[in-house]
Amino acid sequence: MKRLSLKSSFSVFNCVSGFAAMLAFAVVPGTAAAQVPPPPPQATLVECTQGNQNQIYAPAIAFFPRMVDVTGTGRVSSCVDSTDPGLASGIFTITGTSTVSCLLASAPTQNVITWNDGTQSTIEFINGVDVRPVGTSMVTILGRVSSGRYQNALAIKTVEVSSVPGVAQCLLSGVRSSATEISLALLRLF
Repeated sequence: MKRLSLKSSFSVFNCVSGFAAMLAFAVVPGTAAAQVPPPPPQATLVECTQGNQNQIYAPAIAFFPRMVDVTGTGRVSSCVDSTDPGLASGIFTITGTSTVSCLLASAPTQNVITWNDGTQSTIEFINGVDVRPVGTSMVTILGRVSSGRYQNALAIKTVEVSSVPGVAQCLLSGVRSSATEISLALLRLF
């Protein structure tokens, strides 16, 4: 009868313990997966690549600074929400009041979007584009979703400003309204 030496016992033990560890990962796959961190969440919550908005200014924006009420409506479409394939579009209202002039025409506004599924998002934009800046065709406006769907998301509205009245028109007759093409993206902040 052959006896196992202490040296060979450690070899058998190491082989058995290695096999046991391999078996544990094979039988309980959650143990191995628990060591891998989850992927980061998608930063873009919703992106709408097409849209338009119409704004009315009362009284008209003029050369000298004065309080002006901004009201309007708009629509976004071609929207993609990775968690809700049914979300496709939204309509919104625009309201705001600020002291503006032909040279300082950037009124903060509140936009309330009603999405095609009936949910709402209220966005507070920190500025606007009410008179086209000289030499500019696109302007980005930042805001935050203050309530409703996507609350606390960063809002980025890109405005195509070639159709927004310029400074010359503002100085001559004042700006009573504007119509622009837009796109909108809402991003997760953290």
